[in-house]
Amino acid sequence: MYHMTVYDEDGKVLFNDALSATSDEEAKKAGYAWLAEHGHENKPHRIFHTTGRLVSFKPHQFDLKTGKATKS
Repeated sequence: MYHMTVYDEDGKVLFNDALSATSDEEAKKAGYAWLAEHGHENKPHRIFHTTGRLVSFKPHQFDLKTGKATKS
């Protein structure tokens, strides 16, 4: 079982639900398709197996001078 969480630049959860997949590659493919379909390709996200194994991770981008998240 796989799960995906997508955040906006302020850390608000935009999506947090299970992904139907039987392998890491299938989970990535399903997750990336969902991101593209909803226009969230550049949003911070994580895709993980429910055992805790991280499959894909895109962190927030920060401006080192201000210490704040940058907008994608």
